[in-house]
Amino acid sequence: MWTYGTECTKGELGLGSNTDDKTIGIHETDKDGSFIDGFPPENTKIVDLAASMGHTVAVLSNGDVYGWGNGRKGQLGEPRSIIWSPRRIEGIPFKAVRAVCGREFTYIVSHHEEGSHLVLGTDKWSVVSHAPQHVRWWKDIGAGWSSIYVLLQSGKVLSWGRNDHGQLSLPNLSNIEQLAVGSEHVLTLSTSGKVLAWGWGEHGNCGLPTESNGDVKDRWNVLIVPGKVLMIGAGCATSFIQAADG
Repeated sequence: MWTYGTECTKGELGLGSNTDDKTIGIHETDKDGSFIDGFPPENTKIVDLAASMGHTVAVLSNGDVYGWGNGRKGQLGEPRSIIWSPRRIEGIPFKAVRAVCGREFTYIVSHHEEGSHLVLGTDKWSVVSHAPQHVRWWKDIGAGWSSIYVLLQSGKVLSWGRNDHGQLSLPNLSNIEQLAVGSEHVLTLSTSGKVLAWGWGEHGNCGLPTESNGDVKDRWNVLIVPGKVLMIGAGCATSFIQAADG
């Protein structure tokens, strides 16, 4: 596995504790990156990879989950510490197939028919304690800095966590095809082709209108997009929409 980055003060690159004072440039070719030697383990492959501000997790084909980076809040399992090289997260009571990362937590799910899931890390904004018992028949999952989202095959969206800027989904939201979660806002693509946005939109990432502090709260905006929307994405106060020519 190749890893790239410009700083590694808390193990973010997974390259070992001797890299904490190095600067590794981002280049166009693999040979200019750095290789995480021996990862993934023999006879496995990475099937899902997720990262947040300070930690990364990789789900392997055998259902194991490895993590590295800042694990001092328990988001990479026990013991809680900075993890300099990929370490297996112990104690996951199911075969994992997907994972996403919040700012100080990791969310891991099993196959959709089983519906088991687990939140590791801080319970700030109740991301651990408010999790539902199961998430059977999920289609996609996402995480903001402080909240978790599950798109169900029914087109509904489950969500829990921080909601002071209206980040969580509304109960009347339905017929959703795609989900994209940014730091504190959400985009969805409906089955009718509409892009809906809500949450903290102070940088224009949720379109207009917004409240005086930039929130799109207790409602959503419909973003006008020329052409057929193919894909949506969201990052730190940014939104991305790929569309075919109208």
